[in-house]
Order: sequence, then structure tokens, then C-alpha cells
Amino acid sequence: MKKKILISGGGIAGLTAAKFLTAQGHEVTVIDRAPSFTKAGFLISLKSFGVQIMEELGLLQELQAASSPSEFVSFVEKDGQVIQHLSYEKMNKNIERSVLISRGGLHNVLYDHLKNQLNVLFSTTISGINSAGNKTKVTFSNGQGMEADLIIICEGLRSPTREKYFTGSQMEDFNTLYMGGRLKTKHSEPVGAFKIYIDVNKMLSIYPIANDEIAIQYYIRDTDDLATIKQRSTETLQESFSAYSAEVRDLLNRFAEEGLMFVDKMGMVNASTLVNGNMVLLGDAGYCPTALSGMGASLSIYGAKALSHFVSKSPDDLRSACDNYNTLMQPIIRKFQTNARNNASSFIPADENKLDQFVKFFRAASDDELKKTMTDPIVLTEDQLKFKANK
Repeated sequence: MKKKILISGGGIAGLTAAKFLTAQGHEVTVIDRAPSFTKAGFLISLKSFGVQIMEELGLLQELQAASSPSEFVSFVEKDGQVIQHLSYEKMNKNIERSVLISRGGLHNVLYDHLKNQLNVLFSTTISGINSAGNKTKVTFSNGQGMEADLIIICEGLRSPTREKYFTGSQMEDFNTLYMGGRLKTKHSEPVGAFKIYIDVNKMLSIYPIANDEIAIQYYIRDTDDLATIKQRSTETLQESFSAYSAEVRDLLNRFAEEGLMFVDKMGMVNASTLVNGNMVLLGDAGYCPTALSGMGASLSIYGAKALSHFVSKSPDDLRSACDNYNTLMQPIIRKFQTNARNNASSFIPADENKLDQFVKFFRAASDDELKKTMTDPIVLTEDQLKFKANK
């Protein structure tokens, strides 16, 4: 039976869910606080099951066309000495494939595919939710509203709807400033060969993604609130890497002045349940680990498919569908969020001793040890890929 489904948040998770649920014949409405969608965004690595699901949606060709080449990565110390040089092909051998793409690029692939099939209300948010039986009346910020059988909340890490209606959820603050974006500039670096600088309380990644463009991302430990961090982000950038080479400093200064930049503070949501009545959390709003896990986008896509899978199995019992989704997702969430915490500790070492431990281990590690560290923690089991939950 066709259901009225509201998706609040038209990001990667929301649009993937919309694609699956629309294909099932449900009446799907998407609202988003943004006035329009853009292609801007930091680089993400879509891996393994995330790529598989995009292929299932018939979007692999578009995904590859929007992606950036990725061949090698060198982990280096702040003076440029190489710790370890890795081939992406070797490193990703046990996860089938990996696609490097900007978050905006991935989002645009999904939106381009859906925009003529989907009702998207821009500059619109949820202002109130009132439930009576199996029906729920949602009021929008513009005073309008709708009745919905299911409300999927994909509003991102700082979701106001989650904060209001999911009182058992908490935000875990990694106390880490994150900045990412791209700079249009001519350069002589080989495209697809990346450098990741590992240092005490910070990590800097430089990605030559085209002959005239470099993507830059970095993490810096910072305990201030987000508003303060954003206000002094340029100053923090320049101070944090002042001891680096003149070439790196010049690149970062130009990035701060001319680049397309995204600034945020790393965190993730710990939710005891993803379900409250006929409301369900999806993506960053409910569980996606920080970018430090390397799997946030893939988990958003997987969660969207998992939820739609259970809806397809019991469209007339959406409460059970949501409960099954929650049961499946909780152990996966714990695994990937643990991986994010471990990566934060390893790749952003808190002191010189931990930095020294990282350098010694990575420099001496075998291919098998590196694979175990880099890719084994991000693989799902066969049962999880088939949406079999261990109750």
C-alpha cells in the first residue's frame, strides 16, 4: 500500500532513501533548509558497499565521471620525510573498489537522477510534529504542512528535529576542527598522488585532483565551540602549519584566501535508538561516524537502502520496519564509530610519544598489517549486506 513519506534533509542519505522509496511506489516529499543544492563540498572516499549500492541504483557511470583519480598516498612527517607510500589499488584490494569524489559531486549525481521524479521543498524545515495513532501531522517552517505515515530525519549532525524528539541521543564531540575544500591553481604535483602529513594534534591532506586544482583537508585538535572555531579558522590554519615548508605554507595561505572551504567541528551522534514512533533517524543525524572513519557517506547510503528494504518487506507495518532497521544498524554503528575513535587517536596523535609510535609502526608495517589497519575495520559481514539482523 502506498505510504506518505516525509524526508527532512535532502543530503546523500535523504536522496538515496528517496530514490529507493519512490521506486517502491510511495509518495515521497523531501524538504531541505537550503535555498538550493550546490556541487561544493570536501572530498570523500566512497568505498565498498557504498559503490555497490550506487551501481545498483544505475549511477555507477555518473559516479565515476564525477570522481577524481586516486592512485597513491604517501604518509609523511612535517618535514616531508616519507613514513609509508601506499598504492590505493593494493590498499583497497579486500573492499572491491573505492571512488574519490567531492561530497557535493556525489550529492549532485543523486539529485540529477531524481530531480524530475521528486517533490523537493527548499528553504523548508520542520517546526512541529503531532502524532495521533498511525498518522502524524507535520508543520513546516513556512506554515504549511502534511500528514505523513513515516518521517525520515536526515538533517545532519546537528539536527534540530533529533534534538527535540530523540532525547536519548547525545553528540560526541571529538574536539577537532575540520576544514576541507578545493583551490583552483596550477601546480606540478602528479594528479592522483596524495600526501598526508601526520603531526602532533593535527593532520593535513593535500590531493592534486586535476592539473589546475588541489583539494586540501585538515584536522586540528581544538576544544572551542563551533562559532569561535569558524571565526578564527584562517588564523588557526596559518598558525598550526607555520613550521612547515614554504611551499606548504604558501599553498595553505592561498587556500585560505581564494579556496572554496568548508569548516566544521568533528563529532558523531550516539543514539540509543534510531526510532521514535513513526520517526526514524538516518545518516549523520543518527549515526554516521565522523569523516575520520572514512565511511560516513557509504554508511548513509547503506542505511537508506536498509531502511527501504524493511519498508518494502512490511509497508503496512512501518513500526516493525523501523524497529528491524534499528536492530540491524546498532552493531554496525558501534563498529564504525569505534573505528572513528581509533583513527582519531592514531592519525591525529596527541603527543610526541604517540606520533613516534605511529611513525615507527607505519614505516615498518607489512602490506598485511597495513591492510588490517586501513581497510579491515570497514568491511560489513555477508549477513549485514543481506540485511540480516542478529536479534
